[in-house]
Amino acid sequence: MFKAVKELNKKQQEKLKVEDTNGKLAINPNDTVNIIASFFKEKFQTETATEIEAFTGSPRKLHQPITKEEVKKSFDNLNNNRAPGEDGIHAELLKYGTQELNEQIAKILNQTFERHENLDINAGELIAIPKPGKPKGPPKNLRPITLLNTIRKALSKIVVGLVIFLIA
Repeated sequence: MFKAVKELNKKQQEKLKVEDTNGKLAINPNDTVNIIASFFKEKFQTETATEIEAFTGSPRKLHQPITKEEVKKSFDNLNNNRAPGEDGIHAELLKYGTQELNEQIAKILNQTFERHENLDINAGELIAIPKPGKPKGPPKNLRPITLLNTIRKALSKIVVGLVIFLIA
């Protein structure tokens, strides 16, 4: 019953209207994706940018392992009610998780650095949102939003905290 009421009250999302470079409206969802992707690629990707190579050093333990307290603090600083990235993990699941969760995440992060493993957390999902008050259709009237994995956000907060501690 509650689920039905929730669905009825949910705001219906309008289908995204996107035009190609000739002003023709894309009908096929794949065409829509391709138009948006090529527009933002052209806008943000430069030929002069140099790609940063992946770190290739030897696996080793951190001098200061990541603690469960640092993990908890990073989770507490995540914003509620945000769309998750490809991992599908909402910030609230981490924020209100148990102490055991914090310990396990700290252990996983430390082992990742120790073993030089790839966490595969850099992927993001690009979402295009229409700019308010702008005509629908041209890709220039879309706002790009990247949904990042929640664990990546938490790890970024841990690293920033460590850097601030080291330079202070």
